[in-house]
Amino acid sequence: MANKSSAHESLLKPGSLSGYGSGEDSTDATLSYQNVVYAVRVQNKGPCRPSEEKVILHDVSGIMRRGMNAILGPTGSGKTTLLDILAGRKDARGMKAGQVLLDGRPLPTNFKCISGYVIQDDIIMGTLSVRENLQFSAALRLPRSIGEKEKRARVDMVINELGLEDVAESKIGTEMMRGISGGERKRTNIGMELITSPSVLFLDEPTTGLDAFTAVSVMRLLHQLSRRGRTIVFSIHQPRYAIFKLFDSLTLLGNGRTIFHGHPERALEFMAANGYKCEDRENPADFFLDVIQKAAETKGDEDQTVLSLATNYASSPAHKGVLASIEEHRNSVVSINQTAFDRSAQPTGYATGFLYQLFYVSKRTAINLFRNPMLSVLQWITSVIFGLLVGGIYFQLSDTNPSKGIQNRVGAFFFLIMNMIFANMSAVQIFISMRPIFKHESLSGYYRVSAYFFAEVICDVIPLRIIPTTILASITYWMIGLTPDVDKFFIFVLDLNLTTLAACSMAFLMSSLVSTQAIATLLLALIYVFSMLFGGLLVNLETLPSAVRWFNYLSIFRYGLEGLSTNELKGMEFCPSKDRINGSCLHPGNMTGTDYLDSQGFTSNIWITQIALGAILVGVLFLTYLRLVLMRKTK
Repeated sequence: MANKSSAHESLLKPGSLSGYGSGEDSTDATLSYQNVVYAVRVQNKGPCRPSEEKVILHDVSGIMRRGMNAILGPTGSGKTTLLDILAGRKDARGMKAGQVLLDGRPLPTNFKCISGYVIQDDIIMGTLSVRENLQFSAALRLPRSIGEKEKRARVDMVINELGLEDVAESKIGTEMMRGISGGERKRTNIGMELITSPSVLFLDEPTTGLDAFTAVSVMRLLHQLSRRGRTIVFSIHQPRYAIFKLFDSLTLLGNGRTIFHGHPERALEFMAANGYKCEDRENPADFFLDVIQKAAETKGDEDQTVLSLATNYASSPAHKGVLASIEEHRNSVVSINQTAFDRSAQPTGYATGFLYQLFYVSKRTAINLFRNPMLSVLQWITSVIFGLLVGGIYFQLSDTNPSKGIQNRVGAFFFLIMNMIFANMSAVQIFISMRPIFKHESLSGYYRVSAYFFAEVICDVIPLRIIPTTILASITYWMIGLTPDVDKFFIFVLDLNLTTLAACSMAFLMSSLVSTQAIATLLLALIYVFSMLFGGLLVNLETLPSAVRWFNYLSIFRYGLEGLSTNELKGMEFCPSKDRINGSCLHPGNMTGTDYLDSQGFTSNIWITQIALGAILVGVLFLTYLRLVLMRKTK
């Protein structure tokens, strides 16, 4: 029993992870910030009014030591902005002045990857169990030098530490799947960050969405973690008294200004000295917020109240003591074996390699797809039904009448290409639904953007695009009665698959560009309609004005339809039955398949259309990947 307890402490002790900390004896991590000014550009209303710079934080200073460090203030006071600056997650261009130090030195470049950050919203894969989510974090955030057995042990210890034993095998839950409770979800989110045993843990509004009892339970859990040597920094809006008692340090913010920073008891004394006394039975947290938002009639009065408190604090002994502590912290010489972050041992990149990341992200995506079988099964069933429908309508087309034979074949091709394109509108949700998870995990160093991109694309196109398209092509080709040639059949399958993938890539690009699915779907439908308009069937390409004719070179519809038509009709002769003798036609019809292709301005080279579809596919996928790389992940 003693050995188990010892292992428990060792695995959960902050800074104990080899390569991420300096050793098991180093637990404390101290953050300090001084004279921080942060501003953002805001666009004024009106077409002719330029943007202006808005200051979010005004010359704030403080120090966060081991324990529970709360940042309290009303909505819009700058709590989350300060938290993100301390966590190194804010756009550096907004920092107009000041600096943040960790153990007396600037933040390491990979601080975002080696500290923990729990965002306000719970963003974990709902179809995975608690244990599976934690195992995913362990697999990608712990170095390869740590064996699988130790990783599993670390996951077990985190589950025990967070009191999640009873729900370890339960699914998190989605809109369509009942899962664990809100408090258990929050603890799982915290566990995802505790996997690396970070010495510093940041939380943005950890009690949001929780009932009073659950909120206290979560905060007591954080308090226990802080007593093991962690520096826990969190923003919070309006905590109850049971939570307020857990604070070791309190930062009061109002309109981006520091009203007080220090021990919570000293905050009450500071307020009393400024004429604001907290009644005996009043919750101090509510009292502070009431003072900051002092029932003012106008915004100007509120600003004046906050400014007066901030000015009084700036000249108070409490503030001078904070500045002295920051100066002492900055000037202190911290040896490597005394700091919670050994910079010489920290990895400069990701904990794992590209292929390792690709495997685990693909595995998670595949599990998510497998546990949501309706989409894939529905795609396959729809392909069978649609294939039988098209095959039945165009069953065994005649090759005796040139007008009917050509019209019916081209009509069938048009119908198939239209389905291949518009059926892929479901792909528009792929990067929209996963955007919050991707941004958080990418910023926290789980994986490279390339690993995520290839995993999502591969796990989408194979089961949801390629397999259903191949099923449909195999049914329709032989039912329609197209040329019974194996080479032509495989070109037919290739053309439909390339058309599907090219259309799917357009959906991927739109999904990466637009965050709202309804808007993305509307824009994607517009692109598909334009592609159909310049496809070569509704309008003869030769009759288009030269100013707009070039649009057809970007039309997926055109290349897909042209490929199928060329594959089937090139060299084909339509011969009445009475003119057939021993398979030869004595008097062929007036129009051959080649004549039709020429009349439509179609190329006679089947591979040009396939190369064009492939080029569109690769080009659009590259733009999608580029968009994910450039997507703003900092706040």
